[in-house]
Amino acid sequence: MKARWPIAFLFLAAWSANGPARSPRLTLTSSAAAPADKPGIQTLSDYAYFYRPIGAASGPRPLLVLLHGAGLSASGFIDGARAEADRCGCLLLAVQSKGATWDTIRLATRPAFDGATNVYRMFGTDTGRIEAALSTALRAGDADAQSVVLVGFSDGASYALSLGLANQSIFRGVVAIAPGFYVEPPSTGAKQRLFIAHSPADRILPFERTRDDIVTPLKRAGFDLRFRQFEGGHTVIPSVLAEGVDYALDRTAAAD
Repeated sequence: MKARWPIAFLFLAAWSANGPARSPRLTLTSSAAAPADKPGIQTLSDYAYFYRPIGAASGPRPLLVLLHGAGLSASGFIDGARAEADRCGCLLLAVQSKGATWDTIRLATRPAFDGATNVYRMFGTDTGRIEAALSTALRAGDADAQSVVLVGFSDGASYALSLGLANQSIFRGVVAIAPGFYVEPPSTGAKQRLFIAHSPADRILPFERTRDDIVTPLKRAGFDLRFRQFEGGHTVIPSVLAEGVDYALDRTAAAD
C-alpha cells in the first residue's frame, strides 16, 4: 500500500494518533440495532447521524455515507445533504471523526512516512466508527446494501477514496469532492464507479494535484471514473453533489 501524493495539510502531522492502527477492511455485523423506522434525522450514537426522507419509497433506498471536511461536522454535513437525499430518495449516514479530521490524514502526513508503509499503520479509530455506524444503518428495513456510496468533502474526500478503494465489495461507488490524496490498497479490481470533482479556484487543496496525482492513475487503473471541474472554490455545490450521486449509482450516462 502507498499514498498518492502530495498531501496539503502538512500541519496535521503534529496531531496525536486517534487510537490503535488497524486495517481499512470493514467487517459489518448483522447484530447491530436498526435505526428507528421514521423520517427525518436521528442520532445513532455520539458520532453518527442517520436521515430518512419523508414519504414512502418505491423500493429499497440507496445509502450515502457522508464524511465531512477538516474542522467540520457530521451533523452539519447531513443537514446540508438533506435536499440531495430528498431528490435522489436516498438514506444518509454521517459519521464524525474522533479528532478534527480523519486519522488517515494525520498518519499519511507524518514526516517519517515513506510512501510504502503497511496498511495497518494507515487507518485507526475512525475506520471503526464508520464500520459500526454502517452496520447499524444497513439494518434499516429500507436500506439497499447493494447501493452504498461513500461521499466525502476535502479531507473526507481523501478518506472516502482511501477507504472506498479498500472495500469495493461494500461501496458501489465513491463521490470525492476536493480531495487531497488517497491511500492506494495493494490491489484494486476497478469495479467501482468513481466521481471526483474539484474547482480550479480552490485555494485550500490544489486542483492540479487532484487532476494529475489522483484522477490520472485511477483512470489508468481502469476505474469507471468521471472527473468534474466546477467553479466555486473549496466547497460542495449541490448540483455537483447530485451529479456525483447519480453517476455513482449509475443513474446517468457516463460523460465522454
